[in-house]
Amino acid sequence: MFTKLRKSNNLKKVFFKILDFLIISSKLNSLNNDISTRNKVIWLAETGSRDFIPRIAQAISLWEEYKIPSLVIHKHMLKKFNKKILKNSIVIDKSATSNCIRRLRYSKLNGALNLVIPEELLLCDKSQSLIEGSLHPKTLNYVDTVLSSSEEVRKYIEKQGKEIKLLELINPRLSTLIIQKNCKAILNKKNSIEKYTQDDFILINDKLSLKFSSYKDEIDLLENDIFRSTSINPKEYVKNFLREEDIKENLLINLIKKIREEKLFNHLKIVLRPHPSVDMKKYKKYFKEKLKDSYNYLIIREGTAIEWMQRAKIIFHNNCTTGVEGHFAGLRNIFNYANTLSEGTTEEFKSCLKPLGVKKSIYLAKDLISLNKENYLIGKSNLRINRNNLYIFLGEKMHKDKSKELLDDKLFEKLGNLYLTDFSVKDRWKDAETRIEFINNNNDFFDKKYIKAIGKVGVKIGSFHQ
Repeated sequence: MFTKLRKSNNLKKVFFKILDFLIISSKLNSLNNDISTRNKVIWLAETGSRDFIPRIAQAISLWEEYKIPSLVIHKHMLKKFNKKILKNSIVIDKSATSNCIRRLRYSKLNGALNLVIPEELLLCDKSQSLIEGSLHPKTLNYVDTVLSSSEEVRKYIEKQGKEIKLLELINPRLSTLIIQKNCKAILNKKNSIEKYTQDDFILINDKLSLKFSSYKDEIDLLENDIFRSTSINPKEYVKNFLREEDIKENLLINLIKKIREEKLFNHLKIVLRPHPSVDMKKYKKYFKEKLKDSYNYLIIREGTAIEWMQRAKIIFHNNCTTGVEGHFAGLRNIFNYANTLSEGTTEEFKSCLKPLGVKKSIYLAKDLISLNKENYLIGKSNLRINRNNLYIFLGEKMHKDKSKELLDDKLFEKLGNLYLTDFSVKDRWKDAETRIEFINNNNDFFDKKYIKAIGKVGVKIGSFHQ
């Protein structure tokens, strides 16, 4: 059985190598790259609300301000859609790893323009390993545009000899005001925070991921696939990654112990919020053996990072994107307890990601709590990004001639029963599914906003017919 499976996989690899050669040699991959002919956007997401909510926020503004419709769907569902939907569309993916090539190839050959927002490079756009892993040379053959302002990314793409445009636009995850404005109805539903704790709490946004990955074969993918055909030594990369995670784990446990040594924090519960990619069962079981019940802690991932951060008295993180998101939201109670910045940290975020270490983080948190003020949490963001939101760029560049009929809404009715079955994928998507169900259960309200659920895998925003 195993031998047959291996032969089948080898045949597939040979087939796709030949296919890629024929497509690239005939320049079929360079077609459909004119943004002015695009009339709809397909935003792909994967990891629950972390991807789902920011893309919905952009899509709503794109419809309200420019009358350009969008789909926000789980990335694995792209091939379930009628090919007509891909024609004259822009497909926006979160990365261009080696595993993304089939999806991006499919969308490109069926009439889409492919735009990639490399989420892995949001905080660390100078890291060569992350650049090559998230923007794989072979997958870039099917990418038209990359959202990045990194000089290192530009040099890397030029070195590959790819005719790819770079967009210096703000990442949708950092569009905090747009998220709060456009997703208010979704975010302010009877949310899960009060359901899990009525206490005041300290929030720790954790970044540990590989040891607790919900993907059974993620280490194998890193060692044998993700960095294939790159200059990165995959075995060395995984070894270093796991070593760094051990350091982060020790820091996390030390932080929690030190918090519980402070009488000033006795009345505050500790809420530990894991990385979106981890298997919650693995994570909880592991830390139950590492942390005493007397530490009064809760491990929870429901809701968005911002929802929890806006309720927390104190926020700790270890070089996490949530630290930047919180600063954009105007929060002033955020402390990076790491000892050093991550390799290749983006220049513009170094100031708000300033690593303090455990001791100084707790000292500053105590100082803040002792002020005993109700308004110390919110201020104006000191971060200024002189770049447009993605939806503004799309709205100004895309086709707006409504004389030609767009897709009939009936095409989407057939997708109403779509849902995810694979555990590792479904676990990552759980919170997004909750939001989608909320939309589906409140059709009267959301229909007026031209928002409609697509099964349990996405939403449609805007009208797709005349």
